[in-house]
Amino acid sequence: MKNWKKLLACLLVGLMALTVFTACDASVGAPMSPKRSDAESESVKALCDTFKGVTYDKDLSEKAYYVAYWVAGTSPSCSVNKEKTELSRKNSVDNVAKTYLNQGYYASAFDSMGIGKGIGGGMAKDDFTPGFDIKPDPNSTSDIIFVLPKDGTYPEAMTKAAKGKTKLGVAYVVKDGVSYAVVLFG
Repeated sequence: MKNWKKLLACLLVGLMALTVFTACDASVGAPMSPKRSDAESESVKALCDTFKGVTYDKDLSEKAYYVAYWVAGTSPSCSVNKEKTELSRKNSVDNVAKTYLNQGYYASAFDSMGIGKGIGGGMAKDDFTPGFDIKPDPNSTSDIIFVLPKDGTYPEAMTKAAKGKTKLGVAYVVKDGVSYAVVLFG
């Protein structure tokens, strides 16, 4: 009987170790989640100060929340940068979404991908540009990668998207206590 107990204990320890090593998503620790913003937050004020002439927009922030909600619910890759400067998430898309992305019709592309459906009805007009990278996965013909910057960092994609824009919306994806910004410019 003692041998069975030892065997069972070893199996349970092995199973627990296996779940720790294979957990690549937010199931370990705090779950990954979307977070809304408001015009009074320090992060929003810093964005508006960084990109002169841009003001906070509640409607764009709601669209940014839809993206954050979608990113938090997608299957994560296991390659989070050690310095936590960005959060990458990939998803398969069809040719319709790819065409819209290539043409800069982001609302149409996101609608095609199901972003916003079910929590707000969709993205509506193509009146914004994402301030984060959306790029094809070099290892797949059907996947794209959303690369969200850590809150407080302003990558080149954000600087390019802000040019000529007058308003911004922002929401966050929070993973392991770190906020990653979903910024939209309109």
